[in-house]
Amino acid sequence: MNTETPTLVIAGGSGFVGKNLIHSLLEKTDFKIVALSRYERESHHPRLEWRKCDLFSLKDLSAALVGCDQAVYLVHSMLPSAALSQGTFYDFDLLIADNFARVAEAQGIKHIVYLGGMIPKKEKLSWHLKSRLEVERTLDKGSVKVTALRAGLIMGASGSSFTILQRLIERLPILVCPSWTETKSQPIDLDDVIRVISRVLLTPELQGKIFDISGSETISYKELIKKASKLIKMQRTVIVWSIIPIGLSRFWVSLITGVPRDLVYPLVLSLKHEMIASPEHDYPFKKEDILVSVEESLKKAMEFQVSPILQGYTPVQKDVRSIQRLPLPKGKNAMWVATEYFHWLPKMFSWFLRVDLEGNFCRFYFLSPKIVLLVLELSPERSTPDRQLLYIRGGLLAAGPQGRGRLEFREVLNGTSIMAAIHEFRPALPWYVYLWTQALVHLWVMRRFSQFLKKTSQSS
Repeated sequence: MNTETPTLVIAGGSGFVGKNLIHSLLEKTDFKIVALSRYERESHHPRLEWRKCDLFSLKDLSAALVGCDQAVYLVHSMLPSAALSQGTFYDFDLLIADNFARVAEAQGIKHIVYLGGMIPKKEKLSWHLKSRLEVERTLDKGSVKVTALRAGLIMGASGSSFTILQRLIERLPILVCPSWTETKSQPIDLDDVIRVISRVLLTPELQGKIFDISGSETISYKELIKKASKLIKMQRTVIVWSIIPIGLSRFWVSLITGVPRDLVYPLVLSLKHEMIASPEHDYPFKKEDILVSVEESLKKAMEFQVSPILQGYTPVQKDVRSIQRLPLPKGKNAMWVATEYFHWLPKMFSWFLRVDLEGNFCRFYFLSPKIVLLVLELSPERSTPDRQLLYIRGGLLAAGPQGRGRLEFREVLNGTSIMAAIHEFRPALPWYVYLWTQALVHLWVMRRFSQFLKKTSQSS
């Protein structure tokens, strides 16, 4: 790609904000845009290039970020990314952000704009908001300048929060709502968000800072429901019943709207927090960039038919991604954790498991060397003391050639935690047998290993 004009990479380019941002930047700026997608996509504009990229892969990201000057990071991994995804959305988000931060620094990207969530002060954060803060800090851990734009509810057609709102109104004449619907927020229109991102990309003085971006009107979710109902001339009665537990309300919202639980649950949990902009992080160009009222935003969004919510990754084959966050003992690194794991595991299963470490290979045996369960090969060129990468090479538990199937141990959060992650693994066992045996055993093993690391940390 020609580097005379600035090149911007957008991670999350096919999402709600990303696709609208791309359209606006192509129309109003001279940026060349590299948009990342898990799937092959065609570009119909001379300044737009789609690059296929699995964000869980450092190798993919390294190729995808070549020649880019700035980045916009819009990734939130709340939907499944494999036929079986074991782990929490916040651990998935953290690992992807760590990948992006590492590669952005290595590729010489100068500036990242991150669109995250507003962070209330002096409150115990939901995991949805805590994850946004972890991602923000992870992207900002190196030498790349990071601008964090913190927003609450973003109003726009096809946005997940707005889609939930619209479907509730359309499907229920009487809405019995939990107390979180009375929580105050300052919604912002999608077009205003795009104006802010565009200005930050083009204005060096704004870069490397934190800004709370919000609309000028403070309103509750309950009041939004009433306003939206009035606009589409559907009379709705809203009753707030404070005794409804949040777990039940999450299930209820998912059931009525048809939106996947993986997407609904974190969003609902975050609604208990007031999303009010802090004067400490005041955005200086509010009058120029934040122009759309709540009513106008609702009107615009409701002119469009609600699009179906994405269901996440549709697997071509039965693959597994499993990510667990473990404590990292002080003074230890990922190399130590990987070595300790291979010594600890046969002690845990001493009655049947043998582990042989020879050169870069690790072999797991059942009872004797004749029955090889799993073969792993360390990749020395892609491993460092803070990240150990092992490719899955075979064994009775692995189905045929594994391609990019791999296990990694990686330090995150400034060396306070370790991620144990399996990517693109294809099991040899029949799928439903695997789900109820090997998959569950792996989770149990990771929990026990986590306890072992915690004890080690306490005794050191």
